[in-house]
Amino acid sequence: MAKTVFVDKSPTAINGKRRRKPHYVYDGERVFQVNKLTRLKNIDEVFIDTLFPEIYEEVLELLKRDIKVYLLKDTGILKKLRIENNLEKSDENDVILLSKIPRDCFRLLTIQEIEKRVELEPLINKYELLSKRIKTLKQWIKNDGYDYRLRDSIRLMEKDKRDVVKRIIKSFSDDVVYKEVCRVLGIKDSVDLVILLNKIRLDLPLHCIKDYLGLTNNKNNGKYDRRAREHLSQLANAIYVGIKRGVVKLSYKDLIDIVTTEPKKKALYKLQVEILKILKKIWKATNNQTNGKPTGR
Repeated sequence: MAKTVFVDKSPTAINGKRRRKPHYVYDGERVFQVNKLTRLKNIDEVFIDTLFPEIYEEVLELLKRDIKVYLLKDTGILKKLRIENNLEKSDENDVILLSKIPRDCFRLLTIQEIEKRVELEPLINKYELLSKRIKTLKQWIKNDGYDYRLRDSIRLMEKDKRDVVKRIIKSFSDDVVYKEVCRVLGIKDSVDLVILLNKIRLDLPLHCIKDYLGLTNNKNNGKYDRRAREHLSQLANAIYVGIKRGVVKLSYKDLIDIVTTEPKKKALYKLQVEILKILKKIWKATNNQTNGKPTGR
């Protein structure tokens, strides 16, 4: 009989160095803690609630050891179980509740998809860092009115950034979801789209994705992924500008109607929501065609 454990993961348990909040593990009998998933011994299956970039390497090592790793499709199930059982949110409660969730509410992770994330994460971090530094230096020049030879540094950073963009896009060039979304949106390539596909979980309900990106009225109580939201905003803005200039050829009439009939601020918000709907629709259709083997995120 396969030995199974359930894990409530913490993004702070990075390579075992930040021990402030380790992962909580439940083996059906007791709850214990580990700083790294790779320290789990004599196991066949691991069921996890969420997937953070900080633990990609750990998950990949488990998969390469022929240990099956399953990811919860909808974290809202945990919240529902807490309410039904009148339990407070805590690591111990959550990891035990995780064990009560039916197996079909999880999906099996693959070596290929985690390897792609491991490859992409440092490139995405470098791209975002370069973008931030270029923006800061340009603002300094604008505010002070002096160059300080910063333009030379900016040119070098922009060249480096273009190289990183090419590598990021190349890593997703054969992704079915990415290619189909590009076709529907009328764009050739988009680094923002690649990053979105790597960051958001399209197997979650739309309202959960909107919460994650801060697109709800309360912006998920201030807790949302601002970097992912920025990439969604940039993608929406690129489509908005393209439609206005007539250079984007869309097969999705709703997006054209939004841009041509709504004020810019409202149009950009609606574009972001529509983009998410398109991503989910294409992801779901692609999954059905590939017998449930996820592509992209």
